[in-house]
Amino acid sequence: MKFDFNGKTVIITGGARGIGAASSILFIEAGANTVIDYLPTQRDIDGIKAIEDRVRGHEEKYWTFAGDVASPEAMEELCAKTVERFGGIDILVNAAGFTMSTNAANLTPDVWKKGIEVNLSGAFYVTCYAVKYMTQRKKGRIIYIGSAASFTGGGGAAFYSSAKAGINGLVRALSREHAPNGITVNAVLPALIETDLLREKEPDPDKRKEYIGRIPVGRLGQPEDVAYLVLFLASDYASYITGQNIVIDGGSTFR
Repeated sequence: MKFDFNGKTVIITGGARGIGAASSILFIEAGANTVIDYLPTQRDIDGIKAIEDRVRGHEEKYWTFAGDVASPEAMEELCAKTVERFGGIDILVNAAGFTMSTNAANLTPDVWKKGIEVNLSGAFYVTCYAVKYMTQRKKGRIIYIGSAASFTGGGGAAFYSSAKAGINGLVRALSREHAPNGITVNAVLPALIETDLLREKEPDPDKRKEYIGRIPVGRLGQPEDVAYLVLFLASDYASYITGQNIVIDGGSTFR
């Protein structure tokens, strides 16, 4: 199976780090016009530089946009400028995310609001603007990076598992609404993937290694493990798959 996205345009929110960065690199290498949305923080800027180092020679295939997914205005601008630059939007990958380790008793209203805004509302905002362009062309792929925490209650904080459970419902609702428009809507639900989110949740590398004992395949997942599934769902091979929340966890969630 070979992925060929030449002539297709993809927007990836949170595309500078972790699963988003792995997806950005794979889409660029597969020929897609790739728009990488990021926050203008030093970590994201460093992530963009790392992507640039990986895809040298493909500079014409990607464009970066600094925009906060929690801002509807920024997401509207992101979609409008993508269409202006590349002529349309074929694929949207919602990979932006935020979590931290805290129990509910210590969870402040401001942190709760930020968690819901970034992990759920932001994904909805950009979808609303992108789907307008997809509907005009009667085709499109929308993919959310959800979380197995939506089932298990993990993820470090109550706001995270709550927001990701909201993604599951959003996928079901939007898939029914947009299937007649030729648009599929799915989510990939990772667990225990070695990204910044996992390192922030558990900074101690020795303790992170202890997680491996809970994973039947015997290793932590890598961002590329998730990104390849994202590419499959974005491809023509997956044209009959919609409304699905697909767990990718090395067998750990329901063992």
